[in-house]
Amino acid sequence: MMHEQPERVENPAEATQAATGEPVPVPSEVATPEEVQPPPPAPADELEALRQENEHLKQLVEEYLDQARRARAEFLNYKRRVEQELEEFKHLAHMELIQKLLPVLDDFHLAIAHLPEDVKDNPWVQGLLLIERKLWAVLESEGVEPIEVVGKPFSPEEHEAVAVTGEGPHHVVVEEIRRGYRLRGRVLRPALVRVERRATPPGEETTTPNESEEGKRGEE
Repeated sequence: MMHEQPERVENPAEATQAATGEPVPVPSEVATPEEVQPPPPAPADELEALRQENEHLKQLVEEYLDQARRARAEFLNYKRRVEQELEEFKHLAHMELIQKLLPVLDDFHLAIAHLPEDVKDNPWVQGLLLIERKLWAVLESEGVEPIEVVGKPFSPEEHEAVAVTGEGPHHVVVEEIRRGYRLRGRVLRPALVRVERRATPPGEETTTPNESEEGKRGEE
């Protein structure tokens, strides 16, 4: 009895080669992780050069940022300075214009103060009073306010004494000769006043008017 031989399984590559007569390329073997070699380390001098270049770039960035901060701060300071100068210019312009209008207002007050009683109801006089009120409303809207003087202690910043009477170290304003005004809290024109010397209450400071100015005002 004859034993059957198992059939031989041909290699696909061998079968292809036998059929075509040409060699079939065999794929190269895949390299194992142990066979993959890491790149050689960079030389120490190259690393040092890269580090120095990195530090140099950092310094340049800091310098540029510092210059940008300084430029921004200078611009903001310049902007604030220009705005402040503009406000001061507007303030001075308003002040000069208002100072020119004050004598007109003085004339109105003088005329009204000396109006005879029998003409106060006259329509023409009423129109004059209306013009004075309108002028004062305009000045008041710009921040002008009168300085209260009668009964107040003498203040050289707000008052100019044209006469001083009485005895005592305490100087009190007893009469307003010409009205004074403030503009937005600042003295626009001091008031001309008459001052009376009185006894000083305990602990109250006094202010003495300039005697030379008093004499000059008295001569005028």
